[in-house]
Amino acid sequence: MNTNKIAVVTGANTGLGYETSLGLAKQGHTVVLACRSAQKAEKALSDIRRKVKDANLDFIALDLINRDSIRAFASTFSERYDRLDTLINNAGVMGPPQTITPNGLELQFDANHVGHFLLTSLLLDRLERSEDGRIINVSSLAGKWPEADIHFDNLNFEGNYNEGPSFMGLPGFGAYCQSKLANILFTMELKERLAAAGSSIKPVVVHPGASNTDLSRHMSPMIRFMAPVLVKFMNISSPAEGAGSTLLAALDPAIEPGAFIGPTGKQERTGRPGPCELPPKAHDKTLSARLWNLSEELIGEPFKHAAAP
Repeated sequence: MNTNKIAVVTGANTGLGYETSLGLAKQGHTVVLACRSAQKAEKALSDIRRKVKDANLDFIALDLINRDSIRAFASTFSERYDRLDTLINNAGVMGPPQTITPNGLELQFDANHVGHFLLTSLLLDRLERSEDGRIINVSSLAGKWPEADIHFDNLNFEGNYNEGPSFMGLPGFGAYCQSKLANILFTMELKERLAAAGSSIKPVVVHPGASNTDLSRHMSPMIRFMAPVLVKFMNISSPAEGAGSTLLAALDPAIEPGAFIGPTGKQERTGRPGPCELPPKAHDKTLSARLWNLSEELIGEPFKHAAAP
């Protein structure tokens, strides 16, 4: 058991984030729960401590669509800890009603990608101090859909938010696919830039397959009512099983930069976690570089300590 590693998990109070935090605590990691709600974080802390008696846990507030909150989180973390071994960019939102954040961005793209882009940049100096620094971006099967793309000419899906790919009646699923492809492209570009800068940090991207998490909260009441039946008959995993991909990426000593980890069962929906095939767009260096440049523009500063490949 490793008893001295430090991990940050965004969205750690529920679903995959909670199960990831629990799994890391069992392995002796110090786990910093990065959540919007202090009340929900305290409940998660209490639940984990009840299951892991000697758990080393901390909470720092984080709102991924609030740039000041992200900067405050990074500052507070750096005051408390001299290094970071594992950053798990897990928090996400799927299928909300069309919402434009105070940053002028569609909510899913802002929270799922841009907020994590800035957070990663601000914590990179602490990751550099680790002997085995890892950045784990949690994507989705939606990021592998052929329809998933970065809509540079209409990032906010103005006028067509509910058009395009559809899943279980969720609104804005095309925008969700965009954000999840962005997680993959960010990982691939970060891998190249960190290598060019001579860094040993390992960026990895994972997906949980089809997992029954709180991401379904924007589905219709009927579908949520039917969830227990759907889970049984539609090959959907529990949050604990879905978190297996993230935990493998965090704990496997042999993990390589740029790895893509997910369930290895049928259609990658469930099953033992292992290497998965990246979508074709993940290999498009022009696309990933363009997204990187846009992301820097959106956070208003260059990404820290990562050289252009």
